[in-house]
Amino acid sequence: MTWNTQQLDRIGGSEELHITSYRQDGSLRKWTPIWVVRVDNDLYIRSAYGADGAWYRHATAGTARVQVGDMESDAILEKVTDSQLNDRVAEAYQAKYHNQPGALKPMLDAPSAASTVRLVASPV
Repeated sequence: MTWNTQQLDRIGGSEELHITSYRQDGSLRKWTPIWVVRVDNDLYIRSAYGADGAWYRHATAGTARVQVGDMESDAILEKVTDSQLNDRVAEAYQAKYHNQPGALKPMLDAPSAASTVRLVASPV
């Protein structure tokens, strides 16, 4: 399933989104604020701590839930393996968050880049 134009604009244009995932009992874990970028008609996120980030480990193991303001939706995280696309995602991070160089640097480092995932709207 794809995001509609309004969702793409809202999520991609936000400074950050909040993400969580479901526990086995169906309850939600703690919300975590993260940066999000838009490349063409897709949304991408990275973990500042790479694959070791707790939110990342949980969210990539099942269905995630994302929130921007009053908009909330389930999402699937698809690993990005295309190096050229990953470079475009890095460029989007640099363009969007250039005014926060201290926080941006770890998002461009190898562990974070290796954690790049595409946010896919969940059909559920």
